[in-house]
Amino acid sequence: MFKKYNDTPAAIAIGLVTIFFIFQVVVFAFTAETFLVDAGIGAAALPMAYWLCFLFAVMAIGLILTFFKGPDGQSIFFNVVLITQIGSIVGNLIEIATDSATASTPGQLVLFIVVALLFFFGYFRVRSRL
Repeated sequence: MFKKYNDTPAAIAIGLVTIFFIFQVVVFAFTAETFLVDAGIGAAALPMAYWLCFLFAVMAIGLILTFFKGPDGQSIFFNVVLITQIGSIVGNLIEIATDSATASTPGQLVLFIVVALLFFFGYFRVRSRL
């Protein structure tokens, strides 16, 4: 499965990011209501929570397809995932800085940073082929 990348460390890093996205989809799909209640957010936000779950699922499917077809010619997709990773870190930092009700825990922020660093590593290893 990693042969299409022609770069095993990059493929492993992107594979770990894919596993994280799949985990996010499964957890968020089954615990969105609980998360919203715990954060003090009304049930009216549930469609938005499911929309975010759908977006994570699309990114996971896109990354899985790059393992079968290779990363060649997928520069727009990889750039979108790169921007998403940067946005998730900035969003978590803003939540923590503003002390909002839904602020991420420091452990969650560290997890997002580690996943983003894994993606950055894989992205810059295969960037010349995109």
